Amino acid sequence: MEASEKILDAARDEFAQFGFAGARVDRIAERAEVNKAMIYYYFKSKENLYQSVIDQHFETIGSFVERTILEESDAEKFMLKLAHFYNSVLLDRPTLFPILLREIAQGGERIKAAIPRIMGGRGLPVQLKKIIDDGVARGEFRPLDSRQAILSFIGMNLFYLILAPVMNTVWEIDDEKEFRESRPQEIVDLFLRGLKIR
Repeated sequence: MEASEKILDAARDEFAQFGFAGARVDRIAERAEVNKAMIYYYFKSKENLYQSVIDQHFETIGSFVERTILEESDAEKFMLKLAHFYNSVLLDRPTLFPILLREIAQGGERIKAAIPRIMGGRGLPVQLKKIIDDGVARGEFRPLDSRQAILSFIGMNLFYLILAPVMNTVWEIDDEKEFRESRPQEIVDLFLRGLKIR
């Protein structure tokens, strides 16, 4: 693994645990087993390193969505793949939500910088809208605001994942693994029934 990748791995853990303000470059260097000067060589500042961590998360999401749009023309299959991706990304990247939730609580300026550049640069908002708008044009979906639909779909995917420890207690979910595995299909079924003409 290259030094820059080791630094990013260590930085994700540090920022997830302490947030931007509480994170220490010394600890990141120690976690990454590199000289502190290497961090400044690759990233110039703690601020740039933090932005790189956030950018990397959105690059992962953006790459998956872009690839899946190209691979899958069927709206239902596309949504199911996206729901499975959301479900798995937290298991693969457990530092994602602590970092993003802290950032949002502090105004989300770095997320606001990342999304237009990474997601907008790929044209993903336009392409996602088109999936819904095309379904409406074909008469498959009822007339609606595709932006509302997309935000609702994202929310359905993220809500449980963010609040799983609380929701598991409230709804007496004893087998979180089984519940998580069934979520993508349940979300897509519920979402599409809300989109289709009644």
